[in-house]
Amino acid sequence: MNPSSDNPSVFLRRSSRLLLALILTLSVSVYWRTAYPTITWWDSSQYSLVAATLGVAGPPGSLLLSLLGWPVAQLPFGPPARVLNLLAGVFAALSAGLVYVVALSMLRQIRISERPSRSAGPAVAASAASAASAGGAALGALTFAFAATTWECAVQFTPYILTTVFTGLILWTMVRWWRDADDPQSWRTIALLALLFGLDFSVHRTNALLIPGALVWIAVRRPDTFRRVHTYAAGIGGMVAGLAFHLLLIPLARASASPLWNKPTTLATFWDYVTLKQLGGGFLLELLPRKSAVWSVQVWDLVRMVRDNFLHWDRPFVLLGVLAAAAFVSGVVVMWRRERRLGAAFMVALVTQAALTILYFNIPANYFRSLDRHYLPVSVTIAVGMAVGLGWWLDCVADLVVARRRAVLVAGAALCALVPMAQLVDNWHAADASRRTFAGDYARNALQSLPPNAIYFTVGDNDTFPVLYLQAVEGVRPDVDIVNLSVASIADFPEQLRARRPAFPLSMSAAERGAMSSGFKQPTLTVAVEGNERALGVRRAATFDSVTFSPAPMYGTSMMPADAVLFDIVRTNRWRRPITFAITVGEVTPWLKPFARLDGLYWRIVPLQHPAEDIEVLKANVLRSAYRGFADSTLVLDATSRMIGTQYAYTFDKLLAALTAQGDVATCRAVKARGLAALPPDRMNPPGTSLVDFRGTCER
Repeated sequence: MNPSSDNPSVFLRRSSRLLLALILTLSVSVYWRTAYPTITWWDSSQYSLVAATLGVAGPPGSLLLSLLGWPVAQLPFGPPARVLNLLAGVFAALSAGLVYVVALSMLRQIRISERPSRSAGPAVAASAASAASAGGAALGALTFAFAATTWECAVQFTPYILTTVFTGLILWTMVRWWRDADDPQSWRTIALLALLFGLDFSVHRTNALLIPGALVWIAVRRPDTFRRVHTYAAGIGGMVAGLAFHLLLIPLARASASPLWNKPTTLATFWDYVTLKQLGGGFLLELLPRKSAVWSVQVWDLVRMVRDNFLHWDRPFVLLGVLAAAAFVSGVVVMWRRERRLGAAFMVALVTQAALTILYFNIPANYFRSLDRHYLPVSVTIAVGMAVGLGWWLDCVADLVVARRRAVLVAGAALCALVPMAQLVDNWHAADASRRTFAGDYARNALQSLPPNAIYFTVGDNDTFPVLYLQAVEGVRPDVDIVNLSVASIADFPEQLRARRPAFPLSMSAAERGAMSSGFKQPTLTVAVEGNERALGVRRAATFDSVTFSPAPMYGTSMMPADAVLFDIVRTNRWRRPITFAITVGEVTPWLKPFARLDGLYWRIVPLQHPAEDIEVLKANVLRSAYRGFADSTLVLDATSRMIGTQYAYTFDKLLAALTAQGDVATCRAVKARGLAALPPDRMNPPGTSLVDFRGTCER
């Protein structure tokens, strides 16, 4: 299309829409191609479970994510987790699109394209320059889309990528208000801004750290805004309306049949939920004392995330590694030079957002899990500045059309296009999760190996949510009852469990459990052996008529609520159902440990002290498990999957030792070959360790 032969405004509108469509199409295509085929570790399993069952996630939760995910999870396009992971890709693409829209709005606000033309007509010059700046903003949006952290969150269903959508919406609303601040009706935009902040409370709350920056933004543009009654009415009204949405948790919790234990069914329990009482309370706001060195640990952690996403010194061509960072600096400079107040407001908003993020999370040194996902809103704001910079670069390159320096034009445009292309190429291998099934395989292996009607004790996120998801959503082993020992300390957890499973072996009242954990001592516990051989896991003739235990705390010296729940289950069950502990709990609680036998990915409690391995059961469970991906050197093996791999290897080692003791050398060698092939030590062992080696076995 020739801009001179058409209305320039029409041309620009069409170009902008075409570029937005290109961003959405390209980014969502990449995300869908690289999305996880099933659940993964940590938050993905929990939120996939919550969305598919319309439940309530653990605090702070993500109500809006659950409500958006539920209808998508019902679509008949494959396992719900897979479809939800594709939805995450849509959210990420929308975030990239919003980076483009916000950057383009800011470029128009600073009017970088309104320069005198040299030889062509004003319409041609303005049209070409504006289209070029839009193209640069699009390249900036794609640079954000293919950044490591964005991409990592775009291929799995979690709240963090929906948070970036709200960051984009908030920034877009701020820029729109800046444009219309002199309009008497601009209070409506402030109401929308407050509404978005309130609604974000139902996503993941991180964008609340942008509120001070938004207030400064308003003060810089038009200070007298804070002297208007309409401003406060709009802000308070929008915020209240947004926060009120969160009250939907109460009817949702009352109606939910989800197997999760978060039930804010009253205003009191709702308040406990939103203030994170279960995790320590007070919205986890602990600014002082600092848990680690501020500059060398906390500030550096955020700087490292920004570096890993937008500044790469280790690329073959260093210039490509620094272009994204240089574009951001250029964006800030051009904002400052063309409209100083806007540049100042943008930088204050960004610095305030980053500083408050560091202050709020207050991470300790060597924290067990990366917080990069929580830094994504800061990444969105940085990406807007970067997109403005790239827009300015291409706007300058567009001048070469007028000067007829086409070679320089092509070179400049190609260099800008290489910025997102370098991100795409560099991050593809690390982000491609299309063949990573580690979490889903582990959950299926664990559930399918359990004896019928087992009570299965877990302890953490990664051994609980994957199995809960498979059981509740995909119908795997509904006969098993899953009890998380960490959650068992919640006061009303036993009552919730009994309400969902009336026949579950619990008989103590809340008062009895409270008395036990506050000082009650039970020197011995004698349990009659009533189960059949299938329930006992051993030959009936080999058991006693009763078994006597000496209950003790799982941890420390004081009985905790979870200890009382475990005591109640063992006493009430009376061996009628198999009691099992996930291998991931580490050590079985001390008073049951003498009766624990490793049967695969779980320890089974049997009515015999120090039982020998049941070789046939152990061998069947070890050999039937799926170990996909561990031996595939083309797949990234994350730390959690590697840890699970060491648990698999432990079951192999126990089986090899049992076969060696039995003298079955041939079978032992065959099993060892299977273990080495499925779990290669060079893939399984973290650097500097030898946790997996399969050496020293199968010898007479």
